[in-house]
Amino acid sequence: MNIEVPEKLLPLYTTEKRFIDIYGGRGGAKSQGVATFLLVKALSKKNRVLCTREVQLSIKDSVWQLLCEIISLYKWDSLFSITDKVILCKKNGSDFIFKGLHGNASDIRSIQGIQYAWVEEAQSVSRKSLESLVPTVRNPGSQIIFTYNPTLEEDPVHADYTLADRDDTLKIEINWKDNPWFPEVLKADMEYDRKTNYGKYLHIWEGKCEQFTNEQIGAFQSVPNWDSQYCVAAIDPSFSDRQGTDSTAIAIVGVSKDCMIFTGMLWPKSIADPITRREMLDFLSAYSPIETVLESQLSDSSIFFLDVLKREESIYPIKNLWTVKHQSRGKHERIMAMVGTQKSNLRILEGTQQSFSLEVSRYNKGAEHDDAPDVLALAIETLGTSEVVSEYSKAINMLNWRK
Repeated sequence: MNIEVPEKLLPLYTTEKRFIDIYGGRGGAKSQGVATFLLVKALSKKNRVLCTREVQLSIKDSVWQLLCEIISLYKWDSLFSITDKVILCKKNGSDFIFKGLHGNASDIRSIQGIQYAWVEEAQSVSRKSLESLVPTVRNPGSQIIFTYNPTLEEDPVHADYTLADRDDTLKIEINWKDNPWFPEVLKADMEYDRKTNYGKYLHIWEGKCEQFTNEQIGAFQSVPNWDSQYCVAAIDPSFSDRQGTDSTAIAIVGVSKDCMIFTGMLWPKSIADPITRREMLDFLSAYSPIETVLESQLSDSSIFFLDVLKREESIYPIKNLWTVKHQSRGKHERIMAMVGTQKSNLRILEGTQQSFSLEVSRYNKGAEHDDAPDVLALAIETLGTSEVVSEYSKAINMLNWRK
């Protein structure tokens, strides 16, 4: 069997250590190398492989596509049966299953016989998710593989496995320089970042932890659980699927005893995409906001898609209370007035989509993308100005007073 493996990843094939920690910047072939390794193991004998990440709303969020591409690359198509739920080795019954960790603790714990667990984008995994996953992978000789680009030093996987001194962990740092097949198109992007934004270059390409400047909002303290008395949601819809245009964004902000908790999601597709709308409604249903505000950019389009969302949510047991709001003042002023000034009172939920959390943390006046901080600002503003929220808050306070 002839396969291509970067030299730095060769210890994957010989180590017996329980945890394998592979980290570094873009272009290092981390994911391709692990996918190839796991397919080789699946062909060698019957193994069950769990492919997971913190949040997986659909199979397209997983490494399923990458595994399919490598199966095709090595002409193993006849050896595997591929469906939109599992990948099965015809030779011996090895199987690959795909599940998100966030909100699926009971499902994860119920999976039997896992020999390998591959945690992709492990920088986003919460400690609560790790506490569910690690004891579930308990076959003799079983291994848990983390692949990720470090974001913050305090992220659980980075703190517990990369920075910690552990005898049970194989650590491999791999970057673009270690990949003999590093593509020219990525090299051009890398050189541009090195010349124009060295901090970005160090994080994206050299795998260094994120460094925030005084001009940015910066990282937030995190909380492991969604412990809120009530919450609101805000939606900033995109009406275009063209590359480089705005994302469709949702922010949810909840009121806890001593702080506000937030989470959110970004979708590259417009609100016209039915799959995007379904995933948005799934996301909202997990938190049951007392009010959901749709930002009105194009009034006719917003009203049309609001009606569409109302029809499509009929399958959910709890319906949203929808409102529409037009944003008037400047975006930067709005973001800084709501998110910047409230930062000390805000906590981000562990496991929040990385692209959303980083877009908020990296925001400054000249930021290329600002959908996440903008929709978060709308949600915070709704908490402070909504009559629905005001009445709900009074009722909560009355109940607490009677206790």
